[in-house]
Amino acid sequence: MRARSAAPLCLLTLALGGCDLFGLGYIEEREVTVGPTLAKCYGVGLQSCMVVDGGLFYDGIEGFDYEPGYDYRLRIGKYDPWDGGEPPQDAGRYAYRLLEQLEKIPAPSTPATLSLGATRVTCLHSDDFCPVVDGAPYDDMITSFEYEGGDHYTLEANQYRDGRYVLSKIASRTRATGREEEITIDRHRVQCDDGHPGYCKVVNGAPYRGEIVGFDPRHEDNYRLRVERFDMFPDGMTGSPLVPAHGYRWLETLERTPGG
Repeated sequence: MRARSAAPLCLLTLALGGCDLFGLGYIEEREVTVGPTLAKCYGVGLQSCMVVDGGLFYDGIEGFDYEPGYDYRLRIGKYDPWDGGEPPQDAGRYAYRLLEQLEKIPAPSTPATLSLGATRVTCLHSDDFCPVVDGAPYDDMITSFEYEGGDHYTLEANQYRDGRYVLSKIASRTRATGREEEITIDRHRVQCDDGHPGYCKVVNGAPYRGEIVGFDPRHEDNYRLRVERFDMFPDGMTGSPLVPAHGYRWLETLERTPGG
């Protein structure tokens, strides 16, 4: 005897909000909006988040193909993928699935040309490094742009109502170059001593807000390095007092000593 498919019954139940075709019961179904940009956020580490109902959304939405630059309205279902058990370490308690994409429309934006400094600097609002955009630290991300230190960039982008950017194209990219020299780095970090929040490396005995491109230190050690020192900005451009006038590219570790 051939068994009858449960799909018609489940489809009827789904219409009433009770189950889906995979046999999962949704804890909640709701309509949400998704914004046109991604935002910097912190979970286990630094990551990017969608902006859902105006706030950071740390999870994915199964079946949703996100494309930046659009405003979305979705119907989603929330469920327990662990069936009441304990989730693995660093995994979310719940998961989300797209039930219906109700709307997708181009979000209003303004074209912008951005100049990026050749190294990142200590952020003002997080213990992290931020890119230098138009001469000042930018404590967020530029959607669709992958930054690599040591280069000057000019970007064509669109700016959206939340102030964030989506990359249109890289208009230019030029390697920052300069002269070689030796520097010392103390294992301790200190307050940046420029009147703004943040902790800085101690380079040649003084606080330095910038990142050293290509250098991955052990934080308990002191160092002497051979580096290439270069201008942070292209000729004719200056930055805010929070951005050093020069950056460094690591070339060689000359000495490493454990901190006392």
